[in-house]
Amino acid sequence: MQPFFIYDVFLYSMTMTFEELSLALKGKVYLDSTTLETYSKDKSYSESVLPAMVIIPECETDIEYILLYANKNNQPITVRGGGSGKSGGAIPEVNGIVISFEKMNQISMVDRANRCIMVQPGAILDDIKEAVSNVGLWYPVDPSSSDWCTIGGNLAENAGGANAIKYGVTGNYVLGISGYFGNGKPFSFGGKCHKDVAGYDLKSLLIGSEGTLGIITNITLKLIPKPQFNQSFWCTFDTIEIACNCLQTVLSSSYHLSAAEFIQPSCLDAVESYLNKRIPLKAPALLCRYDSDSQIGIDDFFKFLQSVCNDLNGNCEVRDEALYWEVRRSISEALGHYYKHKYSEDITVPLAQVPVFLNHVKSFEVPGTCIVCYGHLGDGNIHTNILNESLPETEWLVTKETIIRNIMSYTVASGGTLTGEHGIGLTKKAYMPLYFSEHELAIFKGIKQVCDPNTILNPSKLV
Repeated sequence: MQPFFIYDVFLYSMTMTFEELSLALKGKVYLDSTTLETYSKDKSYSESVLPAMVIIPECETDIEYILLYANKNNQPITVRGGGSGKSGGAIPEVNGIVISFEKMNQISMVDRANRCIMVQPGAILDDIKEAVSNVGLWYPVDPSSSDWCTIGGNLAENAGGANAIKYGVTGNYVLGISGYFGNGKPFSFGGKCHKDVAGYDLKSLLIGSEGTLGIITNITLKLIPKPQFNQSFWCTFDTIEIACNCLQTVLSSSYHLSAAEFIQPSCLDAVESYLNKRIPLKAPALLCRYDSDSQIGIDDFFKFLQSVCNDLNGNCEVRDEALYWEVRRSISEALGHYYKHKYSEDITVPLAQVPVFLNHVKSFEVPGTCIVCYGHLGDGNIHTNILNESLPETEWLVTKETIIRNIMSYTVASGGTLTGEHGIGLTKKAYMPLYFSEHELAIFKGIKQVCDPNTILNPSKLV
């Protein structure tokens, strides 16, 4: 058992040295340049920052010691999952500590009676999905990086994915969490109850807080039965506006899609180049998925969807489902490969505003750039990619910032929001005043002060 005497001795002392921290930890501390470089960046476009140290804890007591040390020495902490985030939330702080949860990745046995599972934050999402699938249950949240993102990172950003149109986002499946606030005090909210409205919903406050309020060390996830049948459909139209009309018709029906993605012709061109193979598909396209408890249900929906597409002079096909989703999951990397530079935002607008947004956003292009949109058409979460076709890098750096601000301003003016699933992090922090009032931002900062009075948790992010 991890000894507690060091924690007890130093809890009320004025200092805790690095040597004392290293002695107390069960996990390891890394100071070598190779490791620091590895953990200096994530999947965002933010510049990398070398941390002062990387700590890979192995137990909750390690987290207590790290928080004690950081508070005593006023050293910032950035908690890291898989590093798949796109808003810079896992970029280290200057002279900061990176906590990587890669060894706190335990997945407990599924509690079938309560339809839940307890996991540690470092567990890979696909590993969780496989564990629950083996006993006939399902965790439906499905971000594109599910093969390497961690559940802790998903909670930090309240991650979504293609399934969100029907099944919601990460926060909809979190029954309970426990861990430590920035001041080192433990918390535990929720448990295995599927309904709980007691008191302020502090569990939901921590979900999506991007590691700025506390460190989550244990998570209880709600599970549901998996539909027995599902089918994906590739629907093509003359314009993306017609695709939007098709989706509105489907959403107004009694059929409930489990995914509705839109894909532009330029996305297919980029994917063909990136995968180095011919893609026998057409676009503009609406990629739909429908699930049911019977094949009859799938067949009935297919007939309905074909009818809607025919009325709009479109086409609906069912062929290589694996190819459909390979294309969809490859678009982000493919666009980055195809153009000189790429910068992506994940704004969300009301569903009725999607066609208007897609048309208007093209007006923000300047010579040498283009804007390509794709993504979650079913919930208005549009991945808006600003792409450099020919600008010199110095000009691109200035131009893209102007384009991004125009996009953000227009999004908010259209009743939209700055981010649908990637979070604020570093990349969108400057635009928070577009969406929140001074008073609202002051409330955020007040919450931060209560939970993290020494401002050691991810202090440069979010607010």
